[in-house]
Amino acid sequence: MNDGLMHGGMGMAPSTMNGTGTMVHPHHRMMMMMHMTFFWGKNSEILFSGWPGTNSAMYALALVFVFFLAFIVELLSHSRFIKQEANHVAAGLAQTLMHALRVGLAYLVMLAVMSFNAGVFVVAVAGHTLGFFFFGSSVFKKSPESVAPLSDTMEGMHDMGGMMPPSPMDGAGSNSTHHHTMMTMHMTFFWGKNAEILFAGWPGKRTGMYILALIFVFVLSFLMEWLSHCRLIKGSALKVTTTTRSLRTIMHAIRMALGYMVMLAVMSFNVGVLLVAIAGHTLGFLIFGSRAEDTSNLPAGSC
Repeated sequence: MNDGLMHGGMGMAPSTMNGTGTMVHPHHRMMMMMHMTFFWGKNSEILFSGWPGTNSAMYALALVFVFFLAFIVELLSHSRFIKQEANHVAAGLAQTLMHALRVGLAYLVMLAVMSFNAGVFVVAVAGHTLGFFFFGSSVFKKSPESVAPLSDTMEGMHDMGGMMPPSPMDGAGSNSTHHHTMMTMHMTFFWGKNAEILFAGWPGKRTGMYILALIFVFVLSFLMEWLSHCRLIKGSALKVTTTTRSLRTIMHAIRMALGYMVMLAVMSFNVGVLLVAIAGHTLGFLIFGSRAEDTSNLPAGSC
């Protein structure tokens, strides 16, 4: 059996000849390195092209890196770094920066786990577990107010983190259309406008459409923060009507749909998409979330 097909990985496509007789290899040896099921071993690519490769020391470093990413996500999710009496402008800006960092790290952990390397999965879970033990559980909690609750946005991201792209193999073997997709799919970060984001062939190689795609992802993440932090429906109403429940359900469905779309866009591994997604979350949190604690007395429909 071909070793390239072991562990659910895709075997390396053979080299082909172009019209000039020059050997052409698949971009970044994607067909050799890509796995769509869990596998053990150090020979993998995690987040960055060619890293850690086949180097055992680099693989160990990659595992430590992912562990600390997950650990820091829990630290930022559950720890309160800003005092209640702090200046509200400075506190809001600090909260926004921490939120941006937390969102970015959470996306990185999600993308690292998408390598399907079992070691990466184990250390990611271990990092989240140890981080929650220290900062989220009641073991070291001095008072009920000492730990900030996990935000709605991060809850959605944790829930969505387990969603993986479907395997390109069906029961009868590979499909030619899926084979073409595998040839163009990236599993490590890359720069450039030549990408597919959410929809087949979009934005393609067109600069204008790529810019439109970046704006689209930015708006999606911005709206997700707005729906997460704005009180469009008064939560302290004495009587919760069927209409209120229905509206809340609809708003939650929209927020989750937007969250899934942002996650799937980031799964393109395009660096520009990742940056605008984080920027949208950051600006949305700055406007709507950083002063959420000061809005308890505002009427419904305000932020």
